[in-house]
Amino acid sequence: MKHHAEMPDEKLIQFYLNSNPTALATLTDLYKDRIYNSIYVMVQDKYAAEEIFRKAFISIINNLMAGKNAEDGNFLQWAIQIAQQLCMEYNRKTNLATVIDANTSSTAGSNDIAASQPAPDVMYYESHAKIRNMINMLPEGQREVLVLNHYAGLSLRDIATRMKCSVTTALDTMKTGLDNLRKLMTEQEVWLQ
Repeated sequence: MKHHAEMPDEKLIQFYLNSNPTALATLTDLYKDRIYNSIYVMVQDKYAAEEIFRKAFISIINNLMAGKNAEDGNFLQWAIQIAQQLCMEYNRKTNLATVIDANTSSTAGSNDIAASQPAPDVMYYESHAKIRNMINMLPEGQREVLVLNHYAGLSLRDIATRMKCSVTTALDTMKTGLDNLRKLMTEQEVWLQ
C-alpha cells in the first residue's frame, strides 16, 4: 500500500475503479483528517461530523462509480466540496428543528428565565454558526477562498491552483472576503464569544 500513497489522486481513482479497493483506502488515509476537520468545524458536533464523514465517502464512492469525480483532478477539494454540501444540509435541518422546538416551547407557556438564558457553550456555537451563515452570504469567490483556507486548511498556493488564479489574486480575494465578513458581523452585531 505504500507505493499507492506516492501515486497521483487520478491514478488511485482509476485503480479503485478497476477493482482495487486498496486504492480508495489509500485516498481515505491521505485525506481523512482534513476532510473530517472541515466537517467538524462546520457542524461543531462530533457525532454529526462522524455521520456526515461517513455519508460523504458513500457519496464519493457513488459518484466515482457513476463516472463523476473532480473536474481538475484534485480529490481533496472535490471531497471537501461534497462534505460541505452535506454540512449545509445538516445545518439547515438542525436550524429548522431549533426553530420548531423554540416555537413549541414558547407555546407551552414556560416562564423559566434561567431556561431562556443560553449557556456559554451554546452562545459560542451560535455565534460561530452565524458566522458560517455570513460566510455563505459572501460572493462565491470570497466564500470559496475562506472556506478552503479556514475549514479545509488549504494553502494559498493550493487555493490559487484550484481557482486557476495567481497566489496574489487568491490573497486579495481572501482579504476582501475577510473585510466583507467583518462588515457583516458589525452590521448584524455578531461577535465571537
